[in-house]
Amino acid sequence: MAMNERTRGAPLLGILICAAAALAGRADAQASGREKKLPDKQDIATESAAIERANRLTGLNQLTASAAARRIVISSSNLPFLAGEVVGQPAWQVDFGKTALRLKLALRGFQDSYQREFRVILLERGGQLVGVSSRYEGEDPDMREPPSAESAQRQLQGGSEVYTGLPADDPKIVFLDALNVVLTKGSGSPFLAKVIEGVYVMDSSRGSPARPVWAITLRGLPPFSAHGPGADSVPVWQRNHMRNVLDAMTGQLLFATNTPQPI
Repeated sequence: MAMNERTRGAPLLGILICAAAALAGRADAQASGREKKLPDKQDIATESAAIERANRLTGLNQLTASAAARRIVISSSNLPFLAGEVVGQPAWQVDFGKTALRLKLALRGFQDSYQREFRVILLERGGQLVGVSSRYEGEDPDMREPPSAESAQRQLQGGSEVYTGLPADDPKIVFLDALNVVLTKGSGSPFLAKVIEGVYVMDSSRGSPARPVWAITLRGLPPFSAHGPGADSVPVWQRNHMRNVLDAMTGQLLFATNTPQPI
């Protein structure tokens, strides 16, 4: 995706790549988000119910039939704005078996370079998604750990972006389909990312009404080129990740940014 004119001359640190987001479409997205209430907003009581819920939200059962679930208590979280709401909560951890990523909009015959193990965290009460992520078993000295919730919150606030809560409604675009949007319209390829992380949150950017979005971070990407004064000094670890944000009801890509940065 091409950078807009506002960011083209600046170093990559903190860039924001904006997709076309018509104001009229925002009202439509909010209306559609209210139409589909969570059909069974109740506690997840069993392992099979946790797996079924994870499949419904992510579509990861299209990649592998191997999945196991166990009860946990969330001990820590780097989810900006919302970590305090989820830490200490009883939850279900659903681990999917090792698999290659397959996306329906990928080039025919394209093979994923990595074997991925996805993990989904769901709140026990209400079944809301806390996050989905894949593991990387190799070593990459330029791939740093994500920032803490506090650091990420400060950075997002600096760009006038806020996560206001976990959505009460199911997404119409499941996680796997959201990866197709990132692949075809976003910045960075999921196939080239060593780690894929996704959160489903209510997001408000630059004062817009909050809407349910997928915020999908690709980490361990081939580094993007930096431009402008000081570009040569921008380290690889600031240029090898990208967060794509898309409307979870319509599939419209809203923007992509390499904020928040690791610290």
